[in-house]
Amino acid sequence: MLAALAVKPLEELTAQYGPMRSVLHHTDATDIPAAQVNVFMLSILGGKTLRESVILGADGTADLFVRLVEYIDPVTGTVRYAVDYWSLEGYWATDHTHRAVAETAYEGAVRAEFVNPTIPLCPERFARGGLTGFYDETDVLF
Repeated sequence: MLAALAVKPLEELTAQYGPMRSVLHHTDATDIPAAQVNVFMLSILGGKTLRESVILGADGTADLFVRLVEYIDPVTGTVRYAVDYWSLEGYWATDHTHRAVAETAYEGAVRAEFVNPTIPLCPERFARGGLTGFYDETDVLF
């Protein structure tokens, strides 16, 4: 995986390539004009999922997912890489032109949810052991 090859932490990658751009957020302002939010949302939803971590609810549907998505920026027509986060509590997406930066941000988001869950979860989920037990589906192993 690219993030495993990116030996630099996100802070160093950000210093070298610039920060992730805030594209969607359920409560906060973004780095794109409000009039463009819906078209960005559709572009990210329709993008190619490269990586994904999911927590399923009791009914088998996703209560939370974090995805790394390759998509086409609807304004510039360039390829960008988004970290798309959706849960029962809210959603947000950030993106970048460099996949290594977005990969590292994706892994950070997956780990952050494990450390500080944003949705109510049963205690058994925490006893399953690590990220692979916490998520029902994940590709983040460490």
